[in-house]
Amino acid sequence: MNSFYAEGGHQMVIEHTTAPANSATISAAISDDFWPEGNPPFSSHQDKHIVSSRFYEGAIPDFAEAALERLYANIYCTLTRIGIYEPLDGVHTFAAADEHDIVLLILFRIDRDTVRILNQQVALSEGDLACFAANVFSRYPAARRIEGYALDTQVAASGFAFPIQVRPQLEENVVDLPPSADAYMRQLGKSTRELMRRSMRKCAAQFPSCRFEVLSTHQITPRHVRELVRLTDQRMDARSAERYVVNADIDRMARLARSHGYLGLMLIEETIVAASLCFKVGARHFLYLVGHDPRFDAFRPGRQVTLHVIFHAITLGGRELWMMGGHHDWKSHFLARRKTLSSVTIYRSRAAALACWRPLLRNAARSRLHDLKLLMEEVQARGGAGGRLLGHSLAALRHARKRLRRLRLRLAGEAGKPCFRRDGGDTDA
Repeated sequence: MNSFYAEGGHQMVIEHTTAPANSATISAAISDDFWPEGNPPFSSHQDKHIVSSRFYEGAIPDFAEAALERLYANIYCTLTRIGIYEPLDGVHTFAAADEHDIVLLILFRIDRDTVRILNQQVALSEGDLACFAANVFSRYPAARRIEGYALDTQVAASGFAFPIQVRPQLEENVVDLPPSADAYMRQLGKSTRELMRRSMRKCAAQFPSCRFEVLSTHQITPRHVRELVRLTDQRMDARSAERYVVNADIDRMARLARSHGYLGLMLIEETIVAASLCFKVGARHFLYLVGHDPRFDAFRPGRQVTLHVIFHAITLGGRELWMMGGHHDWKSHFLARRKTLSSVTIYRSRAAALACWRPLLRNAARSRLHDLKLLMEEVQARGGAGGRLLGHSLAALRHARKRLRRLRLRLAGEAGKPCFRRDGGDTDA
């Protein structure tokens, strides 16, 4: 049990600590409006030395944009990206600071009895979540639960201060980038390295005009994004698969690219045959979408443009490249490791958890399904008769899904409906 909880689960609220003697130095890092008199009381943090915390009701302070990028370095937790995909009206902010700077900043909405964290795909420690929960439940008596989506967190439920459910939500493929492109190539497997070199030599021999180019933020236009989406559509159509992007997302991606993006292009006779849209926040890069013309499959243009944007990320000082989920087989060839992001539900009390029985049961069921999926993968990996039978059964199910998908696409085309959108997004080379 954390030190800021008394017996019986009641919160022991610590009064706001006054700014330390060197507050003039602190003000250079923390906005002046963080220190007004009347700051609400706050609960302590088991890891961070927090001296002040504050809620901004229905508002996002001016320092939030820079603080989010510095603290979390994730495109999905930038103010630009959040504002593109949803209105910022009614968003509340919780900020906590130590003697020098903001150390915890969480944006959230209140939906009746539920507090929904807007920070996504970011690292929030057990202490961060406990501190936020203690402050929220003290501030908002009507709140029964807090929900966080796709967080990089490890929480021991048995020792957490509140009843909590943690379930796997999203899978990411993350590449740790070395200091140089040569070092990266040396780390690749021998077969991957030779395959890429052979593909590039073969392509250059047949198409002497082949070249690569990277467009920076101010050079990217909606036309470039539409061309990338067209390439991904061609690739998906060739595989009878659902398309990644609907038209409404093209403008959103273009706007985000104009603030945080760069676009890798592979051109033959000045025609784009492969493209990759990436975003950058700090030293972390995000491979968002890859597309190529299926007529050039023999030259692996998707893999080639991916390799060149990795080189570009290394040149910019990147330390990590996130490649989104799925397709781990080919992404692992680029040294991607799997990272699981979890959704978290924190309840005020056991009574509140029982009152929220629907999400309680839903979360438990999804956790069991994830465990079953891992067990099936383990059985397949072992081989043997059982693994082969399971593999054949899953292949039959995938084939049935593919046939159903083709039927849906055919019916959608006949009815003149817009394309489908794959939940969660993905990349495919």
